[in-house]
Amino acid sequence: MDTIEHWKHIIRQANSAFAHDHYVLAADLYQQAAVLLTQAWQEYEARSADNFIPGAPDGTALLIICLSISVQNLAETYARQQRWRRCLATLNRALQQVLQLQAQLPATHPANVALLRESCSLRRELCRFSQLAPAMPAEITLPVRPTAATLH
Repeated sequence: MDTIEHWKHIIRQANSAFAHDHYVLAADLYQQAAVLLTQAWQEYEARSADNFIPGAPDGTALLIICLSISVQNLAETYARQQRWRRCLATLNRALQQVLQLQAQLPATHPANVALLRESCSLRRELCRFSQLAPAMPAEITLPVRPTAATLH
């Protein structure tokens, strides 16, 4: 089974568990989905580099979008369980990983648009849950990103 198809299968199961208030099972499945995509990263990156066609859809970008969806669903599951620290830490960690990856890739890499979009989505969810959560230490809620000396 293709990685993305396998991911879809796991996500459908997780969404069903979530819809039936089986949050522990849903969280486990969302984590499995995220791990699956993380493990497939090297393969997708190699395939993307070998088959780069300007303007064509990029498999790495799809992987990034799916990973972001998994993490956001996982965070929502933690929030439903009132596990605010874990919810915020999960989003914060994913956001930091996306920003780090974005800094590592060349500006012309086709996945950069997906990285930018998903970093915005993760930041939005982090802000939303930070407002819903009871008072938390600042280092858990919103990450501080150093400002670049020049505009890009």
